[in-house]
Amino acid sequence: MERAEHAPLELTAALAPQARALLMNRLCELVSWPESRIPAYERQLAADILTGLLRTSNADLRRRCALGLVRVTDAPKALLRYLARDEISVSQDLLENGVGFDDSDLIATVRAGVAAQWLAIARRRRLGEAVTDALVQTGDIAVIEAVLRNNGAALSSQGVDIVVARSRQAPSLPMLLVPRTELRPTQALMLFWWSDFQARVHILRRFAVDRSVLLQELGEVFKQAAAEQWSDVETRKALQVVERRQRNRAAAEKSQHGSLEGALAAADHGLDRQLLQEIAHLAGIKPTTATQIFADAGGEAIGVFCKAVGLKRPLMIALWRALRRPQGDPEAVDNPLGRSVFIFDTLATAKAQTVLRYWNWSFTADAGDLTPVDFTESPEGSSQARRNAALLFGRNS
Repeated sequence: MERAEHAPLELTAALAPQARALLMNRLCELVSWPESRIPAYERQLAADILTGLLRTSNADLRRRCALGLVRVTDAPKALLRYLARDEISVSQDLLENGVGFDDSDLIATVRAGVAAQWLAIARRRRLGEAVTDALVQTGDIAVIEAVLRNNGAALSSQGVDIVVARSRQAPSLPMLLVPRTELRPTQALMLFWWSDFQARVHILRRFAVDRSVLLQELGEVFKQAAAEQWSDVETRKALQVVERRQRNRAAAEKSQHGSLEGALAAADHGLDRQLLQEIAHLAGIKPTTATQIFADAGGEAIGVFCKAVGLKRPLMIALWRALRRPQGDPEAVDNPLGRSVFIFDTLATAKAQTVLRYWNWSFTADAGDLTPVDFTESPEGSSQARRNAALLFGRNS
């Protein structure tokens, strides 16, 4: 009797890995359980197994796993960081809303991530200074804008310095930075130089203040310094920022023009370096400050200067013409002259003096120091004056 021949065993359809899918789905559920349902060490074991399996899983499963961890405060760190660095379709909700992250997790993700992940982190409801420092250090404008728009994001002084420096090449940043409570006067009045008209008006409204309290409280100090004939250089420089008088009377007595108005009248025939220096001395500021003001692209700084030194409106317009600046309607703000006149008309003399004193003090004290400044480092490493000079004259590294 012949044996029946058996056909070879062949699979006519691929077996679906149902056990793996079931395992991964179950593990995703387990790691997202509340603390009361699973011990921490078991959750960690489940997370370790799941992390290895996720490496070969599809994006949909990884996304579901990430969503399950959004509300888990004690989410396993390795799994959390792994999913945070996944493609943005997987990680976005977790990065924006995940409650299991601490600052170190977020900073590590920023350093290892890409722009889409930075942007998701920047939108979190609460961000500490260390995280925002890491975000602004990326230099990504969209990310910095998101941080500045986030009222729950805290900025460090170093972080604001970085944004101020970055804003020179990013016109959108000044108007977002000006309302921030972390912005200090010296930073704002440096930001002024490359801001547009609207941001400049906001800066002056917020940071141009009078010095009445300081003048009152430092009255005895002024008397003592005068009795010592202003022999201490540092005390004299500090008090010059506060003192009531703006113009330099001693310079007027020595000037061939007799007064600031006389020097400005002479400038109508041309403003050379020597006359500019004399105008600066008569106005009580340094030539470097005067040069910066008179060369200001927008022109609003000229309005601040003229108001601070007590010039009349016609003389302010005469100075504008002497500087060979573009003409325009002084009653409209659609041209540089009109915007400069607007600042002149709306700014009180005492407040304009405060701004002028800040400029003169903050960015000329160390203007001769050519050492590059790294704005990602702590500001304690260099004086504010040197950092401002580096910003103003483009000497940042």
